[in-house]
Amino acid sequence: SAQAYIVMDAARGEVFAAKSADLRLPCASTTKIMTALVALERLPLDRKVTITAEQTQIEGSKMYLRTGETVTVSDLLYGLLLASGNDAAVALAEAACGSVEAFVVCMNAKAAELGLTNTLFQNPSGLPDENHYSSARDLAVLMNQTMENEAFAQICGTREAVLTGRTVVNHNRLLHTCEGVDGGKTGYTKSAGRCLVSTAIRNGRRLIAVTLNAPDDWADHRALYETAFDRFRDVELSVAFPNVCLPVVGGEEALVSIFPDGASVMLTEEEEAVLELCIYLPRFCYAPIAFGDQLGYAEWTVGDRVVATVPLRAGARVEIPAAAYY
Repeated sequence: SAQAYIVMDAARGEVFAAKSADLRLPCASTTKIMTALVALERLPLDRKVTITAEQTQIEGSKMYLRTGETVTVSDLLYGLLLASGNDAAVALAEAACGSVEAFVVCMNAKAAELGLTNTLFQNPSGLPDENHYSSARDLAVLMNQTMENEAFAQICGTREAVLTGRTVVNHNRLLHTCEGVDGGKTGYTKSAGRCLVSTAIRNGRRLIAVTLNAPDDWADHRALYETAFDRFRDVELSVAFPNVCLPVVGGEEALVSIFPDGASVMLTEEEEAVLELCIYLPRFCYAPIAFGDQLGYAEWTVGDRVVATVPLRAGARVEIPAAAYY
């Protein structure tokens, strides 16, 4: 139902489906992904912020901050990302940069740093402005970058939190209705329509989906994920080197056998066709060796991306000869 959408592989940036992905559109409260990223880069989570009357009077959705109360940056981020609090957005902006205007400069500088060429911000909340916009592709790139921040990933994947006496509930219903969804941000204004950024991980592969102006966004995201994840299959990884042994120095045995841990990885057909294996083992090892000790590792790559690493272990125990102790 979306005017613009994209579903993208987080690790490679590969796009599995898209429509008008570079079209500049109002992005409503998905703006708050950038607000959170800039705030996280500039403020410690335990920093205390005293709320002003002006911050409580901002229009739109709120976490209902009270004038004069003191809250942590962490609580403000929960209010920002779960309740989509515009009051939290302003409080974070002023705490981080002294003013909303200065914070917006930082938001746009970060957008330029990330290569978001179809994005421009005028405020930290996403309230309507004809010069405030983004694109589906830019928001996917932004979400991918921001999910690397551990605090952000934890907060935006939380369904409900109690903050200084108030309970905030995450507006992102995909967290409990779509397999693997563990984060995202909703948005809505009359001019932007329903906007949604989400991310899902299944069997170790993370995808990011974005819809802009999508009346049926929940169903859109479920459909995008099902279509994209169907392109992957579970590939069993094997290390085919029977009877390979590693020389042992100072042991009762001169050689020790090697075996790999089992593993599998989700790959597309195209990735599986170019999957490469490299074995990393020393020229020799020293006794004593216990069964299962890691002696090296196997690494599978697709192009320049490592898709799996598996330990190579000792297949036997090797003791130091008793005479060596005298």
